[in-house]
Amino acid sequence: MLDIRYHVSSLVAVFLALALGILLGSVIVDKGIMAEQQKALIDSVRTDVKQVQDENRLLKKEADEAQKLQNELIPLVVRERLSGKNIVFISSHPMSDGLKDFLSGLVKKAGARSYLISVSSDLGFGDSEIKKRLSAFFPEENLSDEDLKSRVIERFAIELATSSDKAFIQELTTLGIIKMEGNGNLPANGFVFVGADLSNFDPKLIDVPLINQLKSFGLSLVGVETEDISNSCIPIYMSAKISTVDNVDTIPGEVSLVYALCGVKGNFGTKPTAENLLPITVSE
Repeated sequence: MLDIRYHVSSLVAVFLALALGILLGSVIVDKGIMAEQQKALIDSVRTDVKQVQDENRLLKKEADEAQKLQNELIPLVVRERLSGKNIVFISSHPMSDGLKDFLSGLVKKAGARSYLISVSSDLGFGDSEIKKRLSAFFPEENLSDEDLKSRVIERFAIELATSSDKAFIQELTTLGIIKMEGNGNLPANGFVFVGADLSNFDPKLIDVPLINQLKSFGLSLVGVETEDISNSCIPIYMSAKISTVDNVDTIPGEVSLVYALCGVKGNFGTKPTAENLLPITVSE
């Protein structure tokens, strides 16, 4: 009986060992397959990443070459288009030095000189002494604040656009209502109204009334803003019936502004209000 039990136990042990061996062998095989699959996946990802990196390098090279070409072509496209002209940029909101330099440099490429004029959005009316000094230019009239504002803007427009004396502009400068920068001369041949995001800028306060006064002189008037502005002021400039450029800080915007100042009319840029990316005379 002992021998039989021994043999049975031995057979059970053998079968258990065999089962364990099969199980371990399966696990080892599975692990080997998984390891091979993992290695294949890693190799595939590495290949894809390298391909994407190569494509990105190629795209960057092409973009750099395109940008270089555009930068070299711009002077050729706008050269002498504004030769001998004086352009005035008007801003009734704070404008960065970088944007000022960009705009003055742009018209310089086209042969023009420029003034950048910053205008106080309230015309200094918050100061009673300033209002008194402004009223002195219109002594025969008993003006309300609104009427005085209209007369100030009218007189300002006349001195900007005609060969009249500049006594009023000098007074506005002295009072700190305007600040003039640049190497231009007056009278101006064209005006650019530099807009901003409507969340902190209202073109109806200064820009639109001044535009309406300047229209009578038959000069080029353009409203512009940078491409990154989301709450666009362009519709308000359009309602004032002047040409607009909604991406003035881009290569197409540079071209559009110069041609608009040359008298090409339209609304140019990339935003929903734009009719064309470029003036039709350039894009055809």
